[in-house]
Amino acid sequence: MIRLETSKRSGIDNLQIFDISAFERNWNARIPKLHPRAEQRTAASPIYNCHGLTFACRRTRVTEAGSIKRILQDDSWTEVLMADSLPGDIVIYYSDDGDPNHSGIVLEKNNLGIPKICSKWGSAGEFNHLLTDHPSIYGPTARFYRCNL
Repeated sequence: MIRLETSKRSGIDNLQIFDISAFERNWNARIPKLHPRAEQRTAASPIYNCHGLTFACRRTRVTEAGSIKRILQDDSWTEVLMADSLPGDIVIYYSDDGDPNHSGIVLEKNNLGIPKICSKWGSAGEFNHLLTDHPSIYGPTARFYRCNL
């Protein structure tokens, strides 16, 4: 765990892991077959997860749904429509229960207005992918946010 806080000095629970499990190594090896259009941009790393990429500069894993909600509130993230999203905005994928399961950073939009995202897939690497080209376990609902600090 490292010291991690919001702009309002709320502590954010986090953890660093230094080993990749056999399950995650096997899953990482299958990603090119499961998501052939996703572009892997970094090697696998267990130290940080998607929320660590999005909110903690690749230094740690943020895993608690309450922590993501606290970050969004304390750091003045406001929801924007997908059509209004811009590079640098973030996307959060929500489960059917409303929990923030996955996050990433908007890179650009294609000619159809579909955002291209950079996100970290568990202990696998970072991937550049279209909005809907991600592991289905991350959830069906995507919402976009912009920081207004």
